[in-house]
Formats: sequence, C-alpha cells, structure tokens
Amino acid sequence: MGKTVVRFCAIALTTLLIVVSLGGLYPQGLRAEGNTISIAVAASLSGDAASGGQEIVDSIKLYIDATNRDGGINGRQLKLNVFDDKGNADGAAQVANDIAKSDALVVLGHRSSDASIAAGNIYQDKKLPAITGTANNPKVTSDRPYYFRIIYTNPDLAKTLSIYAQQVLQFKTASVIYDKASKNEQTQSEVIKSAFEANGNGIIQKTWAIDSDPANRKASVQQIVNELAAEPEAGILFLTMSKEDVAEDFLVALKQKGLKNPVLGEQALGRESFAKRFEKYDEEKKTAGFFTDGMYVPLPILFDSAGADAQDFLAAYQKAYNKTPSYLGAKFYEAAIAAVDAIRKANPKGTNVEGDREQVRDALAKLNNRKVGIRGLTGLLYFNSDRNSDQPVRLAQFQNQKLISASQQFTPIANPERLNLPKEIQAGSIVQSGEQYFWRQRVVYAGMDINKLNRIDKATFTADFYVWFRYNGNDEPTEIQFPDAVSNSVNPTAPVFDGKAPIKAQVVNGLNYRLYRVRGEFRNAFDFRDYPFDSQRLNLRFDNPNLSTERLIYAIDKVGLRLPRPEAEERKPFQGLQLWNFKNITYFQDSSRSTSTQGDPDLFQSNAQVEYPGLSIRMTFQRKTLVFLSKNVLPLILLSLLTYCCLFFPYSMFVPRTMAPASALLSGIVLLLSFNNQLPEVGYTVAMEYVFYVYFCLCLLPILVTVIGTKLEKDGHKKAFKYLNIASWIVYPLILIITISTFAIAYSDRLV
Repeated sequence: MGKTVVRFCAIALTTLLIVVSLGGLYPQGLRAEGNTISIAVAASLSGDAASGGQEIVDSIKLYIDATNRDGGINGRQLKLNVFDDKGNADGAAQVANDIAKSDALVVLGHRSSDASIAAGNIYQDKKLPAITGTANNPKVTSDRPYYFRIIYTNPDLAKTLSIYAQQVLQFKTASVIYDKASKNEQTQSEVIKSAFEANGNGIIQKTWAIDSDPANRKASVQQIVNELAAEPEAGILFLTMSKEDVAEDFLVALKQKGLKNPVLGEQALGRESFAKRFEKYDEEKKTAGFFTDGMYVPLPILFDSAGADAQDFLAAYQKAYNKTPSYLGAKFYEAAIAAVDAIRKANPKGTNVEGDREQVRDALAKLNNRKVGIRGLTGLLYFNSDRNSDQPVRLAQFQNQKLISASQQFTPIANPERLNLPKEIQAGSIVQSGEQYFWRQRVVYAGMDINKLNRIDKATFTADFYVWFRYNGNDEPTEIQFPDAVSNSVNPTAPVFDGKAPIKAQVVNGLNYRLYRVRGEFRNAFDFRDYPFDSQRLNLRFDNPNLSTERLIYAIDKVGLRLPRPEAEERKPFQGLQLWNFKNITYFQDSSRSTSTQGDPDLFQSNAQVEYPGLSIRMTFQRKTLVFLSKNVLPLILLSLLTYCCLFFPYSMFVPRTMAPASALLSGIVLLLSFNNQLPEVGYTVAMEYVFYVYFCLCLLPILVTVIGTKLEKDGHKKAFKYLNIASWIVYPLILIITISTFAIAYSDRLV
C-alpha cells in the first residue's frame, strides 16, 4: 500500500508538471499559428536602396516582436508580410496590388514619395489604410483619406532649409541640383526655389538636373561641376537628390574640383552609412569626412538630442542587429506604433477584411490632435487635418562621418499672438517666413563623463564626474542645476555645481568651451520589488531653469564623449562597486516641465506648459545576487532542512517535533527583521519577503502535522495517520523545490 501511495503521488506530480508546461506552451503555439493579424510592409529590398529598406523592415519587426511578446492584440499575434517595391513607382504599384489582395489591415510604407504616390492611388481605390514614415511630397496624402504621414511635408522642409541658409548661414544666393529621373525631386527643386525667393529674401542663381542614367551620369556631373566653378554667385547648394550613388558622384567631383560651396543635402542622405561610401577614396583615407564634413541634412530625428525613448530604441536596435539605425528606422518604428495602436482600438474580428480595414482607418483618423496623441520616439504622434505630422524639421551636420545636431535649429511657434513679436524679431530671437514664425533654438553640445561612482545606498548614490558645454553666444547654457543633488561630497557648505566657476574656460573652433568637475551625493528613485535580484537605474541629470526648450536644447556631445565606447572602457568608473555589476549607460536629452502661470494674466486661462531643457545619463546596475544569497538565504536553507527532519521524529517526541520548528520560525522572524533593516521604507512586498513567507509556512507545517497526527494516532485512524505522514514528507520538499524553481526561472538571468 505504501508503494502504491508513493507511486500515485509521483504520477500526480508528473501530470501536474506536464499540464503546467503545456499550459504555458499552448497559448504561444496558438498565437503563432492561429488567427493572426497581418500588417504589410512595403520597402525597397533590392538595388542601391536595399540597406535602407532592410532597416525599415528590421525596425518595424523590432516593435511587432515586442508587441507579440506582450501578448499581441487581445491574444492575437501580429504577422508581417514584407513586399519589395524596388524603390520606384512601377515596383510600388505592383506590390500595392498584391498587398490589396492580401489579408493585411494596414500598410507601412513606402520610403520615397514617388513610390508612395504611385501606390497611394491603389490603396485609395481598395480602401486600404497606409502610413509612411519618410515620404514628404504633399501629394502622398492630398485627397487620399486612406494615406497617413508621420513626417513633415516638402513645403515645410523647403521653408526651414531656406530660413537656415539665409538667417544662419547668411546666404542670399543659392543653386539647386536634382535628379531629373525623379518627378518628386524636380517638384521639390521648384518648392525650394519658391521658398528661398519668397518676399525677395534670396535668389536661386541656377538649377541643374543631373542625368542619373549610369551611361551618362559621370559626364553630366562633371559638366555641372564645371559650370558651378564658373559661377561666382552660385551660393549655397541645395542637393535635392535621394539616390546615394548619384550624390556620391556629385560630391566627389565637387571636392576634387576644389569648390567650397556649402551643401544642404536631401533628407535621404542623412544616414551615417552615406558618409562611409567615400572610404574607398584616397582623400577620405587620409582625412575622415573629407567629402561630407560640414554638409547639412534635414532630418526628423537626431539621436544626439533625442529623449530616453529614442535612446532605448537605438540600444534595442543595436543589440538586435549589431548596427546603428538612422532616421529611416526611427520613423517607421513610429509608423508601427501608430498602426498597432489603431488596430488595438479597432479590435478587428477577423471575419471581414474590408470592414476591419475601415475600422483601422477610422482609428487612425481619430488620432488628430496632441490631446489624443500617443507616445513616440520624437514626441507625441498624431495627424493634423491633412493627415500629416506637425513635427519640426531638424538640421544635422556631418562631422568625421558622424551626424551631429547643427548648432542652431528653428522651432515653429504655436501661439505667436501671445508674444511681443516686433521686440523678439528685433532681438533676433524669432524669425519670420511668410505668415509663420520660428524660435531660434540654440544647440549646446554637452557631456557628463563619470570618473567614479563611489557608493550606492538605499536612496542615494555618490558620483564624481566631469560636465562640459560647447556653445555659441552668452553663458546662459551653463546656468544649470542638478535637481536631485543632496550635497557636495568635497565641501558640504558649497553648492554641488557653480556655473560661474569652471575649471577650464576657452574658445575652441569658434565655440565657447566650459569644463566643470562635480562631486556630490544624489537622490534616486529605487525600485526594490525584485530585491535582492533587482537591477537599478541611477539617473544623473541637470536642467536649465531659465530658458525653455524652444530657445535652447542640450545635445549629447558624441564626439567629446567618444561614443560609442568599448565595453571595457565603460566599466572602468564602476569597478569599485563590490555589490553591483555594471550593465549599461545611456545618454539622452531630457527636460523638466512646469504648468505654473508664474502670475502672468495671459496664461491664466491657458493649458500651456513650459519645458526646460536638460541632459541625463542613466546607468543600469545588477545587484550581485549570489553574494547576498550566500549571506542571507543559506541560514534559511539550513533551518528548513532541520525543520524537515522533525517530520521523521516519532510522535512520542511531541515537544521536539513542535518546539524545533517554532524556534526556527522565531529565528526566521529575526532574519526577516534584519533583512528589512537593509531596505528603506517601501509600500510593497519585495521578492525576498515571499521566500520568508514560504519559509514560515514550512515551519508551521511540522507543527500542524504533529498536532493532527497525534490526534489521528490517539483515535486509532492508522491509515489516515500513515497517509498524513507520507503526504507531509512529499509536500514539504515539493514546496521547497517549487519555490526554488520559481525563483530560478524568474531570475535566472540575474544570478550573478
């Protein structure tokens, strides 16, 4: 009978484990092969633009995979159907028909305006919603209620470029070069001419069209460069072409001719991979950036002045694909965010594709203002009345084959009527283009470089680091504060930071350079829910309480910080932390917000908020769990084994069978109190406390079994008495094994 009971318990336990395992696997299998939701991706996966197309696909896949890991949409997994549009109008029209025949509810694509316009006719006819992250031509969404765009349009782009050329670079003359094979580029050249010559502010001296046919391209480029050399008033060059090979030939011919005209390139050239195309030339081998240094490009996102969400995307993309994304990946990642949000709100039933598409389109259309905007990498995602984005154009500049934020930007003013426009324009703070007004936004290249992190405590940490600024103009950018600073660790009576006391102040390459050393203690919000298996994020940040982000922004000085760094170099400042392992460090542009009216009557009835610029670094550390466990959990394990042995004592030893577990229980309470003293006051249960709760139950189990068993034995219930003992011998270690296994599975990657 004893063997039968043991065998039955073993079978029951095995069955239970199998059921639990299948219960975890079955939903995944069902989601993987069951009623999925299809999303189409249309990008160029062949030809010269294939690398950009693959980046688009990879970025979208990154977000879709994350959504699926989180359970998909109402338990249904998302599936990507990828189509190669070959980067041209004919290829786009062909795949558009194929997509329309599929079960896709929304299309993410296309990259170019030519391809988007060609495909858009079909999407409109088939009533299939589509989102582009990069096509700028107004025709993409004009009179096409099924096409949406999460980027600025060509007129906005041309207006910003013209203002920059005239107001910042001080050019009143310009020339335009475009690829005559592209209708969009020809149209864009006309838009630029109109914007540059608006109000008589400038003049386009010449417009050249390159013959991009491979048989004629070299000769066509050389002829244009020769004519440029003969034109003394050519001015700044608007390079309106999206094909990298054509732009490469032009820049090589331009530089080899010795021409110094500044270049404002096309958005499509704003990828660091474009600068690396020139590495095969002798001039580039001798001087990195010879052909591209100083070239400006307009972009929707600049990672050196982007926020935490963009930096997280950057890190995730680099980890997944071992390369750095560009604006292409970022904008189509945002397109995926908008698409998934619309599908989730539409909650398609999967029984009627046409009806589901219409619901998705309606959900996108309702995303029509900031109040209902969703969180993206570049801010809130929403569409205006033309189904376009109100996102501003950012200007980047190539430096040593890297893209950095240009030292001055322009941000559109939403409510100019609240400002003293004549005064601000006269002061040079605001510029006007037609009926639109823009703030001049200073870009300050800033860095924080950790020398040493001395201590991580319950609620604070101590850091020693350098902070520096490189900027144009007055010293307002150095008037910062560290809002989380507690005290100066060198001189407690002195402030943590004094902007008027740099350790180095000079002018380098035309920019003011200020260097400071900060040593202090800083507050931090710790999350101990997983303690002692926890990883903690330490945030070190500053902000400027005197200027808004419309007027000033801090950009990560990637050149000064020498980013990205080798992992071994990143770890050096944290080697003195004996209880923590360094995982990673992230730099990002940050801001603090205020909704105070500051007593201004004009703001009493408004919902306006002011954002103050800043910069943050986020350091992630993993607690060395094994060190903690060896000191704190080993006593619990030994006490648990001792308590388990009590189950094998004869019932005649009633006192030892009950008092030993009771003593172990009291010892556990003492250990728990000691454990809690290591933590600050928190309003939640931490992971280790659950271990103690299980331990307390195990201590009570022998006492309970002893009391019940004594009663059964006294009353002569021998069979029940026997089963009770066998069950206690099995249940006790089973609880112990399940507890250890649960924690081992949940925190297997943190056992260091």
